[in-house]
Amino acid sequence: MKINSEISAIVTGGASGLGEATARVLAAKGAKVTLFDLNEERGQKVAGEIGGAFAKVNVADEASVDAGFALAREKHGQERIMINCAGIGWAAKTAGRNRKTGEIKAHPIQDFQLVININLVGTFMCLSKSAAGMMTLDPLGDSGRGVIVNTASVAAQDGQIGQVAYSASKGGIVGMTLPIARDLAREGIRCNVILPGFFRHPDL
Repeated sequence: MKINSEISAIVTGGASGLGEATARVLAAKGAKVTLFDLNEERGQKVAGEIGGAFAKVNVADEASVDAGFALAREKHGQERIMINCAGIGWAAKTAGRNRKTGEIKAHPIQDFQLVININLVGTFMCLSKSAAGMMTLDPLGDSGRGVIVNTASVAAQDGQIGQVAYSASKGGIVGMTLPIARDLAREGIRCNVILPGFFRHPDL
């Protein structure tokens, strides 16, 4: 798809890291970009710098996601590009032993569920709602109606100690992307997944 000023894009997690870098590249190519993020101060700053828009969105909350899409489409029209970068993760073993006290604890289930809800369910919720919007558009020749890119991680295939929740969420993203692509192919909407490794960014 040729990116120009007629193309609108949404980037989740767009206030920092990979999401911010992606938003800046899209804007530099002419796209009208809306950032979804919880960091309002940083999100507004980045949006202002790239001439885009910002919506404070919790990707794991449907009402918040719906409000974000409404704002983005009011400002820039229906998006043709959806990039899912929002995600969280931290280290916790399946079961662990406190080295000082010897106490044994299972992985907190609420922490596992939180990572799944944000990384996996949040990604699906945003892309599903975006795809439904793209289906209302006319195709742009061979480029179709739109493009969706999901962000997984090398941890989906090579998770390390303490990455059980993160790896499960990213493995889910990998696993759902092909059936999503097949679901949407006849509508002219492409869906792909990337699996980044380690990289430097200002938040580190």
